[in-house]
Amino acid sequence: MNYHELIVTTQLKQDVTNDEMYSFLNNLINNALLYDEQLREIHERNEYKFYTYSSLNPIEKDRIYKKNRIYIFNIRSINKIFLANLKRVLPLTEANVKIIATEIKSYSQKWITRLTTLSPIVATLPKKKYWKKEDGLTELTTRMCKNAVRKYNQYFNAQIPENTIFIQSIAQTNLKPIKIPYKQANLIGNKFIMEIKTDKLSQDLAFFMKATGALEKNTIGLRIYGK
Repeated sequence: MNYHELIVTTQLKQDVTNDEMYSFLNNLINNALLYDEQLREIHERNEYKFYTYSSLNPIEKDRIYKKNRIYIFNIRSINKIFLANLKRVLPLTEANVKIIATEIKSYSQKWITRLTTLSPIVATLPKKKYWKKEDGLTELTTRMCKNAVRKYNQYFNAQIPENTIFIQSIAQTNLKPIKIPYKQANLIGNKFIMEIKTDKLSQDLAFFMKATGALEKNTIGLRIYGK
């Protein structure tokens, strides 16, 4: 199994605050998807999208990304064809950014001991309630594994039982819930470190989750890192 990253070099046409970043990059990518019929269909279907992306780099200490400066972000997916098509149409976008260069890199599956969230991740419980520490890490682990299995089954047309648990242990690393500004509202997320089981199925699911994101809202840039 491989995953792929589309590395995008940009020049901003306006200042973008850190709080605006999720919506800014989400709008940029969504706008690009409309330039290709196949990508538009993926965008409009109510199903898992199998991609996630980073914030702009380098990080600005004052949390304001500056007009006319050069920044890089990358879009990660299990689907190389999707990224190749996105690479072609991104320069056509009319968003407040200039696309200077794009490049795709591929990464083969390697042994994963631990996954760490690079950004807060979102878990929505029944009645549109966001997960909080009091809900317990067992509940979170179950939902995280079930979400990854559902995505894996859909992408590969597999039949892995949804009660499969591939996370050995999990620990929360933030002290307070983290607000994620998005579309004039706030999502609530948290950060975690996850230890992964050693059997092959667990390793496959962990690698797939690394490629496509953990839990929900992955297409607004919520992603993880593995080693």
